[in-house]
Amino acid sequence: MPVLVSILICTRNRLPALKETLRSMEMLVFPESLEAELVIVDNGSTDGTGHWARQASMPNMPVRVLEEYRQGVGWARTAALRAARGDILLFTDDDVGVPPHWGIALCRPILAGEADVVGGASVLADTLQRPWMTGFHRAALSSSEDMTPEDHPDPITISMAFSRRVLERVPAFDPELGPGSPCGAIEDVLFDRQLKTAGFRFAHVSDAPVVHHPSGDRLSRPAFLRAARARGRSMAYIGYHWDHWTVERFTHRTQGRQTWRHPYVVLLKRWAHLWGWRLLHVRAWRRSEGIARTEFGLVNLLSQIRQYLVERQKARNYDHRGLVKRRGVLPDDPTRAMREQASPSVGA
Repeated sequence: MPVLVSILICTRNRLPALKETLRSMEMLVFPESLEAELVIVDNGSTDGTGHWARQASMPNMPVRVLEEYRQGVGWARTAALRAARGDILLFTDDDVGVPPHWGIALCRPILAGEADVVGGASVLADTLQRPWMTGFHRAALSSSEDMTPEDHPDPITISMAFSRRVLERVPAFDPELGPGSPCGAIEDVLFDRQLKTAGFRFAHVSDAPVVHHPSGDRLSRPAFLRAARARGRSMAYIGYHWDHWTVERFTHRTQGRQTWRHPYVVLLKRWAHLWGWRLLHVRAWRRSEGIARTEFGLVNLLSQIRQYLVERQKARNYDHRGLVKRRGVLPDDPTRAMREQASPSVGA
């Protein structure tokens, strides 16, 4: 009997990009030993995405659509996990092109018993490449093209596969992380860390890169600044709630008498450092696209200490490096999203 593979896409107000992604998926090929389904989670779109997706059909797999109205990709990804029926789950984004052998390539290490979690490669579309770009900028746009086999990061959901059995120990994404949430980023980073803590085996596949086609406004300096702030807030959330970092870790204080490392003093120092750098690099203000890596890092650090001051007022949401969230905004009952929001299946 074929192994069922669930391909999961979460989307919000990106209908033109989603259509192109599904066109590339029409070319996906699977051997007789694999069978695929596509699950689309519409995260409260207002551009007609849900209506269009419910009418969509694919020549090589059935399509199912869920509506998850609570804004945030953490909610949407967990809804996708609940809806998936496959033995292997594949995440990708709604603004990529996938090569025909993408599904086979990512499933192969899992089917061979070599890994439980597989990360795939990604490249930035040629139309979005710019002369000012470095590996840092491309990585910030979810591209792995500048990375060597030795320094591949943990998988991210632009191209990621894992065995269903990992959900027995790590059942959900955190809805307080990811785009659309108050923190705004790296929900997949925490998920990866939980999977590693649980002892699951990781592998990387580089021979089936997806092509990322983000909106052109993602290249603007304001967009990079927003990304730096979101990443800083999210890193502080993970550091406080999951890693259980103390105030000493956030401020690098080693002795109680180091008043210059009080959190509010550190906040002021990081603010001064950022604006001092900006005054010495006035041209940075004139950039319409891109950002200096130094400025990105300084904005990130400032956002981290700001968010720590918010989070430290709360009880920690996880046991130390826990696999299941205990407090805060909790993922739903596993059956609720499907019971209330699953749409009819549309077959090939």
